[in-house]
Amino acid sequence: MIRMIKITGILVFLVLCSIQDIREKRLSVKMLVVSGVLFLGLSLMFDEISARERLHNILPGMAAFLLAFLTKEQIGYGDAAALVVLGNLVCAGTLLGAVMGGLVLLSVCSMILLAGRKADRKTTLPFLPFLSAGMLWQIACDHV
Repeated sequence: MIRMIKITGILVFLVLCSIQDIREKRLSVKMLVVSGVLFLGLSLMFDEISARERLHNILPGMAAFLLAFLTKEQIGYGDAAALVVLGNLVCAGTLLGAVMGGLVLLSVCSMILLAGRKADRKTTLPFLPFLSAGMLWQIACDHV
């Protein structure tokens, strides 16, 4: 039952973030904060993990914040914040698997757009839809 609530929360969060990322190329801070607090509350109530493991789970998001800073936002702060929010509900391995799956899909999509001359090197693509696909794959493989 709790697993289904977590999966539903993750999917609703990712769909809303993906829509906003595609339409506006940015994410609402209010939505990220509210989702983060809800997910953290859900995790604190039902997941019996240590504070150390909880910190370990948000490390991919924190690393993304560092990369966003170092690359002058080639990776968006919103993407990093979404990873931190997701780190409240899933383990770091699952989150990294979703990120890697999303990056593979993003790369394939980029190659297709470049080959078809629909994009150039400076074209930016939203990452959250691809992260959503990666997370769906993790859910389908029963890693959540």
